[in-house]
Amino acid sequence: MTTLAAIGLNANVFAGFQRRATDALFPAAPDDPRVAVVGFDRKTIDTPGLGNPLPRAQVGRLIDQLHADGARVIVFDVIYSSEKDGDVQMREALDGADDVVLGREAKLGPSQDGVYTTTAITGVARDLGTRYATGHVQVNKDPSDGVSRSIPLVVEAPDGEFVPSLSLAALMRYRGLDGPVTVRPDGVQIGDRFVPTVAPKSMLLNFAPKLSDTSHVISAADVIAGTVPKRKIDGKIVFIGAIDSTLGDVKTAPVNKSTDLPGVMFHANAVNTMLTGTYLSPVPDAQTLLWVAALTALIGTAVLLLPLWMSVLFTFLLGGGYVVFAFTRFNNGQILNFVYPSIAVIVAFIGALALRYFGETRQRRRVTALFSQYVPETVAQRLVDEDRASLAVEGERLDMTVLFCDLRGFTALSESLSPATVRVMLNHYYDRVTEVVLSMRGTLMKYVGDEVFAVWGAPLPSTDHPQRALECAMEIQALTPELNRELLELGAPEVSFGIGLNTGEAVAAHFGGGRRRQYDVVGDTVNIGARLCSAAGRGEIILSDQVLIRVPSPPPVEPVGRIELKGVSRELSLWRVVARESATLPASVATGDAALRVPEG
Repeated sequence: MTTLAAIGLNANVFAGFQRRATDALFPAAPDDPRVAVVGFDRKTIDTPGLGNPLPRAQVGRLIDQLHADGARVIVFDVIYSSEKDGDVQMREALDGADDVVLGREAKLGPSQDGVYTTTAITGVARDLGTRYATGHVQVNKDPSDGVSRSIPLVVEAPDGEFVPSLSLAALMRYRGLDGPVTVRPDGVQIGDRFVPTVAPKSMLLNFAPKLSDTSHVISAADVIAGTVPKRKIDGKIVFIGAIDSTLGDVKTAPVNKSTDLPGVMFHANAVNTMLTGTYLSPVPDAQTLLWVAALTALIGTAVLLLPLWMSVLFTFLLGGGYVVFAFTRFNNGQILNFVYPSIAVIVAFIGALALRYFGETRQRRRVTALFSQYVPETVAQRLVDEDRASLAVEGERLDMTVLFCDLRGFTALSESLSPATVRVMLNHYYDRVTEVVLSMRGTLMKYVGDEVFAVWGAPLPSTDHPQRALECAMEIQALTPELNRELLELGAPEVSFGIGLNTGEAVAAHFGGGRRRQYDVVGDTVNIGARLCSAAGRGEIILSDQVLIRVPSPPPVEPVGRIELKGVSRELSLWRVVARESATLPASVATGDAALRVPEG
């Protein structure tokens, strides 16, 4: 994302979006009380003796009245380039005023050495004398959207002279600076004051609230009539220009794009920016790229590591926090890029979310495929859905029932059979037994020679695992006649099973390392189950008390006599499932009081 942002910034992609996003922050500068605007408004046009254009004799009266009211600097955003009637009266007023700045119109050409050149610039009518300063009235118009956001602070005249803008000339008169304008690499120097600029030596305008509409403009007709309170003029820089839209001097401003702003307001805002020192400067592209990188990294990490709801909240807070920070920095003169960090927030969130989704999907598929080898796919899916997959892989102690099913007499039988027949017989036996185990929601653990090992209660805990395991054992024994018919058709001999069941706690986990890992259960419960299978005869199901007492409706059973179980030093109460309808349950089992008997010593 950072690389793409660098390419986009270098190519000025989305520059228009950035400018329009910044426009929403205006007005942001404070109103300096030293700035006032007097306008040629509708009242001035409609007043008898005034009209449009304002006669120069009346302009002289306007200057005299402003001077009498204490105006510090009088600035005309009006071009007086040719001789007219009333020049004498206007000249007399200019000679009597302290500081007046008249506007000049410059035709801008290409920039050279970072400064706009001008191929032609108007002068001031000779009859008006020379007791005034001048400044050009040009405003930069963005060719992409027609919005004016800056002014050329200086332009270079054909004779090489640097002509200041109307606002800069006004500030120089206000500060009493007559020295030359010095062009610096990143701004303009006048005396001891430095004004930062962007290329080509243009100052970004920071609009102020009262200077962003015409409601606070003083009518020139009221000034000439002497009805304006002196406090509104005294000690101020007074800009004079056309206000009524029919006079044509209007431009589109970022503060209000639905209605254009008179040109004089741009110059008033320019001097207001310099007086208040609220200069605007875009941050370097390198800083924008750092923000893009930081936001991408933070949001990407959050989405990948945090719960989804928390990552969404974090993204909103981080994105909103950047916007608030950008607002704050804008008020301090720094224009942070809104577009690329915003895109970074969106792309980082969507990208990380997609990566998380596909990663989790792949992990779910891997875990589902892994456990589907042992359990029904629905059980494997539940492991993932209930977020138990990692726990099942790492290991946990669970209450479970184990089942061992072994072919009786297979070892001796296999010695007389061809390898192909042995393979056919075992494969068919495994298939049919596995089918029964999975249909009873059991977990197929492994095949060991001619033995099938399955469990209930792992990896997914359950409460009815003894019942399901017992039903599975009885189903396998009931399958024997059908299985034998199928084996005979395949050219294999008949088989019979011995099955052992035991219930208790055991550790279930994926064991192994390196290239081979296997899901398995270990513990005394498993060892006893294996020994019970060894003790079971053909067609028998041997189970422990722990299975029987937890089966709600146990089948007919009979006690098993004393049996020596290899590796088991305890004496166990064991039972054999019988098919006789007349068989009855011992009182201890029927009442749920059967227990594991371990003799002393």
